[in-house]
Amino acid sequence: MIIWWVRHDQRLSDNFCWDSARELANNSGQELRAVYAWNHLDQAKGLGGIPRLSPRRTEWIREGLSALGHELEAHGVALQQAQGSITDWLRANRPHTLLFSRAVATEERQQEYEVNALGIPTQAFWTHTLLTPGEVPGGLDRLPETFTPFRHRVEREALSFDLDRPQTASNDHSPTSSSEAFPFHAGEASALARLEAYARNPNGAAAYKTRRNGLLGTEFSTKFSPWLASGALSPQRIWQTCLDLEDELGGSPDVEWIRIELLWREYFQWVAYTAGPRLFQKRGFREVPPQNGFNAKAFQRWLDGTTGDEFVDAGMRELAKTGFSSNRARQNMASYLIHDLGMDWRYGAAYFESQLLDYDPASNWANWAYIAGVGNDPRPVRRFNTAKQASDYDADGAFRAHWLRRG
Repeated sequence: MIIWWVRHDQRLSDNFCWDSARELANNSGQELRAVYAWNHLDQAKGLGGIPRLSPRRTEWIREGLSALGHELEAHGVALQQAQGSITDWLRANRPHTLLFSRAVATEERQQEYEVNALGIPTQAFWTHTLLTPGEVPGGLDRLPETFTPFRHRVEREALSFDLDRPQTASNDHSPTSSSEAFPFHAGEASALARLEAYARNPNGAAAYKTRRNGLLGTEFSTKFSPWLASGALSPQRIWQTCLDLEDELGGSPDVEWIRIELLWREYFQWVAYTAGPRLFQKRGFREVPPQNGFNAKAFQRWLDGTTGDEFVDAGMRELAKTGFSSNRARQNMASYLIHDLGMDWRYGAAYFESQLLDYDPASNWANWAYIAGVGNDPRPVRRFNTAKQASDYDADGAFRAHWLRRG
């Protein structure tokens, strides 16, 4: 029996892990199965007793797995969901070979160590990042402390990817939630449909840089992140789609900025990989820990969107209702918790982990550490003036009115 351990690689196109598993099964005559392990995360609690998975995020994961399961059925492969750990499942089933996609964060890498300790033959692949460790310019041991040098190093490499044609994408864009900003389904078909639609929309990719700080509607930003987090969409495909579109347009700073955002994501992946447990510690990468503490009542007001800061409250209510938040809103919400309420940044990061459909351990925790001043930020303090931010990015008050009037 050949097992594809499904993790953050929930797609069949441009997926070396899936391709290799299928080839190995065909060559060996072994049955191929796919397994996803929940590791009891749908029941687990993290820092401060915050659930690791909110009901909405759990629903999103289940929907994505259902979509993947239907795709696999067409290839005669069954997808099994194990409620416990992957190691328990493997001990009980002992496959001939296990194939999986590598991860960068501590908990996920620990799972890999435990799997390898079982003595089962394994093959591991990098499917969640643009680069492999050996391809990171300058090497991981010389990863720059800030983003800009990393970006310049990668841009000198002139990355391009030879991808197969994507599978036929579904045209079903019906919503899974009441979110005006993210009314999309989980799964690869919806991800590919969104990528194609956003690339072809003149108010989409071609206007990204000028519109990316919007707060309401679907087209102000790509909305790729939830599919990137689950692996329903690969960063390579987005990158190549952008390059192709830039060629068609004769160059485009707006489309190029999408690739720059992908490089931010890439940078934080390798930050997480090299930081290890430090990524999740209060002091982050700094020698002196921040003095912020914890106030349960103030934290609850932040969670409920009742702080009295309308811009922050609107963002928190959107997040709780939909599992989505724009980059502009989440930066302000994080800054307010840390710098206005004087709160330990890790509690905010844990809540975002619970809620966000696009939760990715590297992106989430590294961004929170960045705002808290204990991560990869050249500034000692990155504090947002939320009143000015509201004036700049919600000048007509539409975002605040939309979410605060819902109660």
